[in-house]
This record gives sequence, structure tokens and C-alpha cells, in this order.
Amino acid sequence: MAANVEIYTWSSCPFCIRAKALLVKKGVDFTEYCIDGDEDARDEMAQRANGKRSLPQIFINDRHVGGCDELHSLEFNGELDRLLENSAA
Repeated sequence: MAANVEIYTWSSCPFCIRAKALLVKKGVDFTEYCIDGDEDARDEMAQRANGKRSLPQIFINDRHVGGCDELHSLEFNGELDRLLENSAA
């Protein structure tokens, strides 16, 4: 079973575009929540993301992994593939 990857974005956010590009390059299926200007959706995201309101916010199997920089750090350190391989129980 593939990992459940969710990403909260704004359509014109360069960090969101960069994070999605990495996921696409790796062939990862993900659910995108484009929350352009939707403060209610942003509040819900912040609850899931331990108060973080910046975009993107990324979750793998309901685990908050952070934003674009954190996603790329996971990739650089060889940890992203491990997270993606560990499917939800």
C-alpha cells in the first residue's frame, strides 16, 4: 500500500510548486488541498500542523513533516523514501 501524502498549497506559492515538483519527480501520488485565500481551511491546516500557518504543509501517513525545506531535507538525507515506503497500518 502506498503512503498517504497530503499537501496544503497556494496555487502561486513558489515553495508549494517546488515541493510538488519533488513529489512528482519521485512518482508520488498525493492529495493537494489548494487553500488560496480560504482562512477556514488554513485554520484547519494549522491545527494539523502544530500551529504552523506557512505553506506548503506536508503530511505523510498523517505525520506532519513540515514544509518545502523539510521535504527537501528529508530527500537529501535519504529519509523521504523510507517514509514513503512505510504505508499506513
